Amino acid sequence: MKTQHKAAAVIVFILVLWTGGTSSPLSESVDTEARVRISGRVTDFANRPMAGASVELKDARFQNVAETTAANDGSYALTVPKGNYMALAAVKDYQTQFLEYWAWNVPANEDLEINPRFDRLEVYAVNAWRPQGGYPSYQVYFRPMSLTRVTKKVVAAGGLDGFNKLPLLDIAPELGPGDITVTIDGQTVSILRVNKVLEAVGPNQDMVGYVIQTELPKRKPAKSYRFITITLTDRETGEKGEAGLFF
Repeated sequence: MKTQHKAAAVIVFILVLWTGGTSSPLSESVDTEARVRISGRVTDFANRPMAGASVELKDARFQNVAETTAANDGSYALTVPKGNYMALAAVKDYQTQFLEYWAWNVPANEDLEINPRFDRLEVYAVNAWRPQGGYPSYQVYFRPMSLTRVTKKVVAAGGLDGFNKLPLLDIAPELGPGDITVTIDGQTVSILRVNKVLEAVGPNQDMVGYVIQTELPKRKPAKSYRFITITLTDRETGEKGEAGLFF
C-alpha cells in the first residue's frame, strides 16, 4: 500500500472512532415549514478562497441534511429548515491535502453566517463549560489531529495494522498558550491554562486531547448563545486548524 493510501486509510479509521464522541448537540428541533439561510465564505488561513470546497450540515444522527459546493470566490449558502443541528463541516481535497473545519451545535433559528477556514490540522469534538464555583472562566475541550503526523506515524508503524495496535494514537501537536488563539463572539480572550490529556478510544487505546481554560469575554452576548472559535498552529509542521462552537 502506498504511503498516501495508508495515511488516508488511518484517517478514516480515526474519524470513525471520533464520531462516537462528538460534542453533544443542542436538543434538535426542526421546523419543516420555516426556513433559514446559512451562508459565508470558505478560505485558507491566508484568506484565499477555497473554490470547490464541500460544505455539509449534519443532524443529530450525523447525517447530511444539506450540502453545497463553494463558488470561485469561496462563498456558499444553504437554505434549511429552521432548527438546531449537530455541526457544519467544510473541506476540500480531504485526507490528501487538507482536513476539515467544524462548527458545532449550529442554532439555525435565524439566518446565520459561518466562515470556515481549514488547512492540514483538524480541531475536532469541541466542547465548553463554565466551572461552578471557580474562577470566572471557560473550560474548552478539543482533539487536534495533524495530517503530517498521521502519515509519519503510519509509516513508522509499518502500515495501518501496526498503527491500529499502538496503545497511544499520538497524532496531536504539542500546544502551548502561544499556539492557540481563542475568540468568543469575536473577542480574543486570554488563555490561562493548557492541559494535555488522554481520552480512551478503546479498552486499551488512547488518543490525545486538550482542555484549555480561558478568561471570560468582557462584553455580554448579543444573542442567546456565544460563538467560540479555536485556532491552532503546529509549531513543528506549520499546519493550522480552526473550529467553532455555538455555546
